[in-house]
Parts: sequence; structure tokens; C-alpha cells
Amino acid sequence: MRSKYIRLFIIVYFLFSIFLCSIAFGQYGLEFVSHENEFDKRTSLCIGDKDPLNLSDQTKLTFDLQFKPYQQDYFGYIFRLIIDDKTNIDLIYDRSLGYGKHFKLIVGDTFTNINFDIPTYILYYNWSKIELVLDKKENKILFKCLNKTFEYKIDLKTMKSYKLAFGFNNYTLFQSSDLPPMRIKDVAIYNEKKLSHLWALDQTLGKLVKDKEGLKNAIANNPLWIKRLRQEWTLENDYYVSGRASFSFDPVRECVYVISEDSLVRTYLGTKNFTSWKYLKAPMRAPNGYQAILNPLTRQINLISIDQKIVSEFDTLTRLWSKDFIFPAKGTHYLSFNKFYSPKDSSYYMVAGYGHFQYNNHVHKYHLPSQTWDSLSFAGDSLFPHYLGALGTGKNGSIFLLGGYGSATGNQMLNPKVSGDLMKMDLQSREFKKISEVNFSEIEGVWANSLVFNDSTNTIYGLMFPKNKFKSSLQLISISPDGKEIKELGSTVPFDFHDIKSFADLYYSKASNKFVAVTMYFDTNARQSRVRIFTLMAPALPYLIDKGNPSSSPISWPISVLLALGIIGIILILILISRKRRHNFNKPMIEEPLFKKSILRDEPVEFEKIETDPVNRGSAIYLFRGDIQIFNKNGVEITKQFSKLLKELLSMFVVYTLYRGRGISSEKLVEIFWSDKSVSSATNNRSVNIAKINSLLEQLGDIKISKQSGYWSIENLETIETDLSDFLKLSKKGSSLNPSEVEKIISLLGNGGFMYESDYEWLDSIKDEISIHAIGLLSSLFHNPKYQDNPELIVEISNRIFHFDSVNEEAMINKCKALIHLGYHSLAHQCFETFQQVYQQLYAEPYIKDYKEII
Repeated sequence: MRSKYIRLFIIVYFLFSIFLCSIAFGQYGLEFVSHENEFDKRTSLCIGDKDPLNLSDQTKLTFDLQFKPYQQDYFGYIFRLIIDDKTNIDLIYDRSLGYGKHFKLIVGDTFTNINFDIPTYILYYNWSKIELVLDKKENKILFKCLNKTFEYKIDLKTMKSYKLAFGFNNYTLFQSSDLPPMRIKDVAIYNEKKLSHLWALDQTLGKLVKDKEGLKNAIANNPLWIKRLRQEWTLENDYYVSGRASFSFDPVRECVYVISEDSLVRTYLGTKNFTSWKYLKAPMRAPNGYQAILNPLTRQINLISIDQKIVSEFDTLTRLWSKDFIFPAKGTHYLSFNKFYSPKDSSYYMVAGYGHFQYNNHVHKYHLPSQTWDSLSFAGDSLFPHYLGALGTGKNGSIFLLGGYGSATGNQMLNPKVSGDLMKMDLQSREFKKISEVNFSEIEGVWANSLVFNDSTNTIYGLMFPKNKFKSSLQLISISPDGKEIKELGSTVPFDFHDIKSFADLYYSKASNKFVAVTMYFDTNARQSRVRIFTLMAPALPYLIDKGNPSSSPISWPISVLLALGIIGIILILILISRKRRHNFNKPMIEEPLFKKSILRDEPVEFEKIETDPVNRGSAIYLFRGDIQIFNKNGVEITKQFSKLLKELLSMFVVYTLYRGRGISSEKLVEIFWSDKSVSSATNNRSVNIAKINSLLEQLGDIKISKQSGYWSIENLETIETDLSDFLKLSKKGSSLNPSEVEKIISLLGNGGFMYESDYEWLDSIKDEISIHAIGLLSSLFHNPKYQDNPELIVEISNRIFHFDSVNEEAMINKCKALIHLGYHSLAHQCFETFQQVYQQLYAEPYIKDYKEII
């Protein structure tokens, strides 16, 4: 009996703690872009950069920390505190195994005795308070985390001021580019136990972070504001697969499964890495109207065809489907049916659907253990025959159906219309009950396939979209169970809608506290499907673009106490019931080829393998990657074998051979490199260095530097790959580039401008000329009718132009309009703001047009 009460107390306490966490955690803060992006796109928060803070007799820094789950790499600096531009105090996360605790505090070049771990169920899904105290009187550092206190002796008496950087920083002598994928909030500084500075990080836009207690504003570069992530959907993945795809979501593993004709693809939230199982017997041709669902008993993917009364399960070990479908099939009667799994009787239920000019309200049941089918009759209120409705299950197994498009008779010819019915389905009594008729502002509004329930707030969520547009968009809607309270939340999700070619669904990831929207569009001509995965952090907010004025304040002390109790309670529970929550944070491995998404519609590019560090496959010289890069016949980079002088000489020979067309004269070489030497000495230097280069070039094939018609140039340079040669060929074609050539120029210019990290006097004028060619070529594509209706391409073209001209007005305007077309309104606004700031810095005067004027 005592054991029973203990268990009951544990369950109640646990649910209460979770409820508190759902209220208090994740409402605001700053999320950091980390290893998933290149250096100049990583996030930093800089405090006291130009105006350092004073170090008092007792200075205390506090902030809340959380890591993003399911990321590839967690190594890096959480913060660097730099005192008097001489001494650094760093908190780092070391991912290495076998080297003690992962969190380490460093002073100068020394690991201190301060090292600790935070349990993963707290580190990834709750906030942890970090506290650092610098005590000048006692000459020591105090560090606190999770009720543990550490102490380290250090001479602080002569130290006067400090600055602080979270994440990426460019401080002289203390630069750091490695940072873990983290979130922080409520950064506070106390002097003599009095709160002096507070950066709550509770805004939605902008780089400037106001100090709510003092005058030390901070700067956030490349910020991802959590409140904004609750307002705007984030595109996590966008790719093509073969055939008509279907998909499902695993809330336990937090991953999306995509079923194509030739493989099953798994992608985790928060990462662009894939796992792919290629079918042993391909292609797998499923009939129209089929859908995918995750079998919660086996955690394998099932495909359902109501027409053929087949449920087929995929085995990832054998890479075989358990049953084959009849193909080709004669259409379907059950397009866009709704489905759910009932744990009470281990069965799938399927409701409604459309086909052969008929809407239906049929209910089908498939019993998994016996693999048998039933058609069921339901009493009560009549279910409107429809498709494009939504269905979801809530607490106590309650089942709700919402909306759809159909007709009272089921006949497509007789008065079809959009339904606003909110229905409840009772499996025990086999009855439908109409809860209410919900009136939405969108007259043609229909729904993505599933509803999501928040049992703690008693709220239903669905994705609505207008059915009368191909370039449609999904809007997250929250509805009270009585249908009376309706809210639009978050920005819209772009959705190409054609009822027999498209599908969209809504899921919820409890661990990451995110809504997940997945869309699919099948291109019949290319026989491939485009799949896009979006996430929106919960609890979602109405979509508003403002200047970052906070609407929420830091958590008050009573809530903090309750949260601490919640954490302690969870630890107690884990001890009592001896169970540990496990999560798999291993990086998924790529097992089979996939399709890479092309920025040109209907132009997929197949690639062999998703690799972390792709290598070249043959001899090549690249100049559009910052500095010259040289690869031998085996695709191995040998640039380091060239000294600084040899690299500059080779760069000159390549540029003058390809760009000038004839090479460079001996006189010009001497003038640039050996003008301070005698004629004989200069000649000797030239001969020796050319011989060294030619010796190294043998690794690339039959190419060498030689003198022809009085000019030094590279023989047979056309036999190896050179990006400058490709660029010059493409630039000659101008706006008449075909789609594959546009793809190539976008890819070629993706790493930046021409030799932008090389500072050679002889190169300056050539860099300017190539920049003009590149901008002219890219700008001409804006005016090509073939590409004007492709906003993804317009964004990429604009980004490439910014590599050469950061204040190109045409690129900015086109990018803003394209982002708005794609539904990324706040990104468009941020693009405009960044342009304004750069323009002001370059010209020392404001950009005269406002945002409304340019869009």
C-alpha cells in the first residue's frame, strides 16, 4: 500500500513539475548558430567590447544555459571573460570522452579544478543556472551550478576591468570560433551583491540588446531570438526524393521518415544529416491514396492502402517491405483520408477521403495483431462526407475531427463546400458528436492531415490553408475544444497545393518543444517529390514584426523556487523508480545516396554521398575560395606544399593565362617580385621559383609554366579543372544561361568573391573587373523571365551579389521581395535592416528609402 502511495505521489509531482517547466522554460532567450554554419554566420553576444565593465570587489555573473538536442558537435566556448585585455576566464564544453567532466573552467592557459557535468535530461530540455563570482578581497573565483560550488585561487587585486563574450568572438588575442549549439537567457551582473546589469534576451529582432538595469548595451551578431523562433517557422530540411513520397514522424526519436520509390529516408530534427535505407527490391510502387504511419509497437514504418486493404511494413534490417501493392491501380476512393492508432485495441482507424468524384465519411479499422480489416458504422450526429480535414487524439483517448471539403450527399457535383464542423469520435459507443461549427476567417480554408493537442492548456492546434491557390500557405491555428476561441499563431509555411499531388501534416515534438510541419509536392513530369520540413518553437506566438520590445520579464523568485523544486523532484523520482531517461545523440550515418535539392525547380542534382568534408575527385585549381587552392590528380589538396611566394606566383600565372589570355612578360615579373635585385639575380630567382612550381605541378598532370611568344603562361591548363575558366565561359553567355549553367554559376560563387582573402597589389584591378563581370551576370538573371518566378533562386542570386557588393540595392530589393513571397517576412525585414547598417557605415549617411517603399 505504501508503495502505491509513493508511486501516486511521484506521478502527481512529476506532472506538476512538467507543467511548471512548460510555463517557465523556453519562453525567451538567445539561440546560438554553431558548427552547423561557417564562421561568419555563427552567433556571438558581446558585452563591454568598446567600453569595458569595472571589476568591483565582488563581481558576480549569472545566466541560464540550455543546449540544443540532436546536434552533431557540442565542442566550444560558452563564454570568455577577458580581464584588462590580459587574462581570460573561459567556460568551455569539451566533447572528448575519457577526459573527465565535459564542462571545464579555464584561467589563462590552465585548466582549473572546476569541471562538472549537467545531466542530459536537464541540459537539453531545461535551463541550468550558471554563476561565476570574482572575489578580489579573497583572491578567488567561486563557481556554482546545480547546487554544486567550486573554488579556485587567483590574484585579482590589481585587475580593474573586463569584457564578456558568449559564443563566437573576435576580440584581439582572444578570438574563438568554436561554440556549442546552445541557448542562454537572463544574463546578469551583480556588483557587491547589487544587480547592476541585466540583459534578459527577451526580444524578437535586432542586434542591440538593451541593459535593463544599467547603461551597458550588448551586441548580438547573427542572433536567433527564441521569441522569434516562436513566431516564425524555421526551414530545417528541403530535398527531393524519387517517385510519389509519403512521410511520418517518430516523436520518440524526433525524426521524420520519408518514403520514396527507392529508399526510406530518416532525418532528425535540428540536423541536416540523413540515414537512408535503399530497398532490396526497388522500385516500390505504391498506389494513389496511400499514406505512411509509424507503428508504435515495432517503431517501423507502415504504408496503408484502404482501396487494396493492404498494410505493408518496412524492415530496416532486411530492407524489404512485408507486402507488395498492386500497381498500377485504378485511382483511389480515399485520397487524403485521416488516420490514427488506438492503443486500446491495437488498431489503425481511417476516416473519410475522396475519389472518383465522391466524398465519403466511411470509417475503416485495421487490427494489427490479426492483420484483419473492418468497415464500421457510427451512430450519433452525421459526419460530413469530406477530404482535406484534420484529425487528432487528446487526453483519455478523445478523438476530434475538424473541417474539410465535401458535400452533404457526398456527390462532387452537388453543392460542394468547406465544412467548419468540429466533431468528437467515440470508439466505445461508436458515435459521432458535433461539438460546434467553427467560423474561420479563411473562407476556403482546409487542413493539413493531423491535429495536435496540448492537454495542459486544453488547446487544439491545426494547420489551415486555402484550397483555391496553388502557391498556398499553411497557417497554425489554435482552437479551444468548444470551438469558440480561435487564434492565428506564427508565420505562414509555403505550400504548393494540388490535391492529388500534395500532402501536408502537423506533428509535435515533446522533447524539443516544437511544432513540426512537413509538406510534400509530387512533380509528375520529373517523377520526384519535394519534401520540406519546418519547425516552430512552442508555445507559439502570433506573428508580429516589432523592434524587439520585450513582452515578458525574467522569472520571478517564486517561480524559480518552484522550478528548482521541479528539478529536484525529477531527480528524486529517477532515484526512486531507478529509471534513466535515454536519448540517442549519435550522429546519423549515411547509408545510401539521396537527392540534393536544386535551387532551380525541376532540376534535381544527384550526388553520391552526404559527407562532412567533401573531397575533390581530380586535379584542380580554385580561386573563388578566398585564396588559391590546389588539388592533385587524386583530389588531395597540396596547397600547403607551396610557399607564400610560390602561391602568389602560381596565382599570377593562372590569372594571366586565363583572364589576360596570353600570360605575363619577364619584365612585369621582375617589376612585381624582384625590382630590388640586379638583372642576373632577378633572372636567377625567376628561373629557380618557376622550376620549383613546375616540380610541384607534376602532381596535377601534364601542365607546366613555360615561355611562349615572349610571355610566361601555363601549358595545358585546360586539362584540369579551374573555377576561373568556368566563370569566364559562363560570363560570356550572360543572361542566356540555361538552368544547369545557372546552377553551376550559383554553386561556383557560393564560397565568396574572387580571391577575396588574397592581398596582392597586381591583383586589385583584376578583382574589380571580375566583380563587375559577376555582378552584371547575376543581375541579368533578375530580368530573365525564365527565373523571375523562382524566389528561391532570386535569394541565392542576391546572396552571391552581396559577396561582391554588400550595398547592391537591386540585390537587396529582390531578396526582400523573394523572402516575402516564400513567407519569410521577418527575414526580409532583417535583410533590409542589415543593408541599412552596412550602407550607413560605408557612406556615412542613411539609406533614404524605407522598408515599405522597397517592397
